[in-house]
Amino acid sequence: MVAGLSSRLGNLFRQNAFLYLVSFAVCFILAFLLFFPLDPYARQLEQRLKKQGVLVEIDHPQLRFPPGIGSEQIHVSLENLDHSPLLLEELSLRPLWLSLGGDNPGLRFSLQMFQGRVEGSTYKNGETQVVFENLIINEPLGPQLPLTMKATLESARFEGTLPFAGKNRSDLDIVISSLQIEGMQKLGSGSDLLQVGSLNLSAKANGPLIQISTLSSSGAAFDLKGSGNMRLGRTPANSSINLNLVLTPKAALDPVLKDLLSLVKQPQPDGSYQLSLRGALANLRIN
Repeated sequence: MVAGLSSRLGNLFRQNAFLYLVSFAVCFILAFLLFFPLDPYARQLEQRLKKQGVLVEIDHPQLRFPPGIGSEQIHVSLENLDHSPLLLEELSLRPLWLSLGGDNPGLRFSLQMFQGRVEGSTYKNGETQVVFENLIINEPLGPQLPLTMKATLESARFEGTLPFAGKNRSDLDIVISSLQIEGMQKLGSGSDLLQVGSLNLSAKANGPLIQISTLSSSGAAFDLKGSGNMRLGRTPANSSINLNLVLTPKAALDPVLKDLLSLVKQPQPDGSYQLSLRGALANLRIN
C-alpha cells in the first residue's frame, strides 16, 4: 500500500512539475514578446534605408505571436519623389520557416494601405509575390495637370524578381473600377468630373523595361485601348513612357473635351483618335 501511494505521489509530482515547466515556458515567451527591445533595431533599419534614398519612420515596433514582428504605423517616402509620405498600417512580418534552413530565406508580410489590404511574400534573392485588394486611390496627377484621380484598385497581382534591373523578370496585372478625374473645369469642361469607368492593365518587366501588353478602359465618356512600354530610371524624372492609344468618344463626352481632342489630333473615319504618349514622366508629350 505504501509503495502504491509512493508511486501515485511520484506520478503526481512529475505531472505537476511538467505543468510548472510548461507554465514557465509560456510566461517566458510572453515576457520576451512583450518586453524585447525592438526599437534600437528599428532605428538601425531606418538609417540603412535612408542611405538608399528611402525615408522610413517605424512607430512602436513589436514582436508578435505567432513569431514575427510588426508595427501599427509606418510612414514611407522617397527622397527623389515629391509626394506626401505613404501610411502603412498594421504591418506584420513573419518568417517562412521551411525556407530558413536554406540559402534563400523568405518572409510573409501583410499590411493595410489606402483602406485596402496588401499581402505577399519575398525572398533573399528578390523573388516576390504581392496581392493588392480594394485600395481607395485619391491622388493628384502632378503639378503640370491640376487634376485628381479617384478610383478603387479592386485587385492587383505582382509576381517576379526585384529590383527592376539586370535580367530580372516580373508580371503585373491590375483591375481598377470607378475611375474618375476631378478638376476638369480647370481645363474648360462643363463638368468637373470625367467618368473613365473601369481599367485593366497587364504588363511584363524585363529589367527596367516594362512592356505594357494590355491597357483598356470602358466608361460612359469614352473607350480606351493602348499598348507600349515604360523604362524605369533612378527617379521619376529619369523614367520615360512610350504608349500608343486609341480613344473612342461616346455621347456622354463633354463637347469641350472633344474639341480639345480635335486640336491635338484629327479623328479617324470611325470617330476614334489615335494618340501617342511620349517622353519623361516629368514632361510628357501627347501627339
